[in-house]
Amino acid sequence: MKQGRVFMVGQTENTLIPMDESAYAREKLLQEWIAAYPDLLPGDQISPEAPRRWLLVAREMGVTDPESMAVRWSLDHLFLDQDGVLTLVECKRSSDSRIRREVIAQMLEYAANGLTQWSVDLLRRAAAQTAQSRGRSLDAELQALLGEQPDYDIERYWQQVADNLRLSKARLLFVADSIPHELRQLVEFLNKQMPGMEVLAVEIKQFLSANGQRVMVPRLIGMTEAAREQKTVTPTTRTTRMAFLESCPPEAVPIFEQMLAFADEHEYLLYFGKAGFSIRPLIGGTLTSVLYGWPPAAPPTRIEFYTGYLRLVPEALAALRMRLDALGIFTLGGEHTYRAAITPASAGAIQAALPQIFALVEELVGGEV
Repeated sequence: MKQGRVFMVGQTENTLIPMDESAYAREKLLQEWIAAYPDLLPGDQISPEAPRRWLLVAREMGVTDPESMAVRWSLDHLFLDQDGVLTLVECKRSSDSRIRREVIAQMLEYAANGLTQWSVDLLRRAAAQTAQSRGRSLDAELQALLGEQPDYDIERYWQQVADNLRLSKARLLFVADSIPHELRQLVEFLNKQMPGMEVLAVEIKQFLSANGQRVMVPRLIGMTEAAREQKTVTPTTRTTRMAFLESCPPEAVPIFEQMLAFADEHEYLLYFGKAGFSIRPLIGGTLTSVLYGWPPAAPPTRIEFYTGYLRLVPEALAALRMRLDALGIFTLGGEHTYRAAITPASAGAIQAALPQIFALVEELVGGEV
C-alpha cells in the first residue's frame, strides 16, 4: 500500500517539513493515546452540530460470558458522551488480519452482552476508579463533560445513561491506523441498518518526520449523509411545571405540588430538566440537588432523596441515612439515591412522610445535620 505524506510548516513560513505515514509500533501505543487524549475520537466529525465530548469509563472493560458468568472478553475502551450514550471502542493495527471481518463479530458480541450486563452503578464505580487513578474526582470529570450545559444535573445525567442502556442505544467505534475496504463496507452497511446504534470507524494515521516529530490525523468513516440524517438527535428541551404535572398520574400530583410549593416557599432553586425536576437549596454555600421528582416518562413515577452531593462527616451521613430508612417509604438505588415509587397504594404513606423530608432539607440548609 502506498504510504501518504503530509507537510508541517517550519519555524519560517517558507520551510516545509515532510512527514511520512508510519504504522504504530505497537497496538497498545494507539490505545494509550486514545485513553490520554480522547479527542482523537473526532466528536466534531461524528456530530458537527453538537460535537461529542468524552468521559473515559474504563480501559479493558470486562464483558461476562452469559453461560459461565466469568469475564470472557475485555473491551479496549468504554466511553460516555455528554448525552449519556455509551461508546464502545476497539483498536486494531491495520497489519492485524482480524481487522477485516473478525473484529465486527467481536464488537457485536461485546455490545450484545455488555449492554445487558452493565448497570449504571457499575459504570459509575468504574468511571470513579478511572478518575481516581488520574488524580481526579468523578464529579470533576463530569463537570468538564457537562459544564457547557447550563444548570447541568449530574443525577439526571446518570438517568440518561440508564435510559440509553435500557434502549440499547450506543455507539460502536472501530479504530485503526488504516481502515481496510472490507471493514469500511461493513461499517457503512451496519450504520445504515441499525437506526438505534451508531456503527463507525475512525482512522488515526500517524506521520513522522526525519527528526522524530509526530502528527496524528483522525478521520471518521462510515457516517454517510443518509445515515447522519437518519440518526440526527432532536435537541433536548426542558419540561415545565405545568407540563410535568399534567404528565403525572392523579395520585402523584398532590405529592409533587407539595414539593414544588415547599421549594417556592423557601426560595430554593427549582430546576426542570427534560423529564423531571430537582430542588436545589444552598447547603454549605453550594447549590445542592437533594430532592427530585420523576414522571412516568422516566419510569416509575417517583420522588428521590439524593445524598451524594452532601458534604457531611461520616457520622452525620450515617445518621441522615438512618432517618431516611426510618420513614419506611424509600428503597436504596445505588449508594446515594433513596427512591419512593408513587403508586395508588404508596401515595398516602409518601404524602404523610413529606413534612419529615422537608424538615431534613431545612436542617441541612441550616447546618444542623
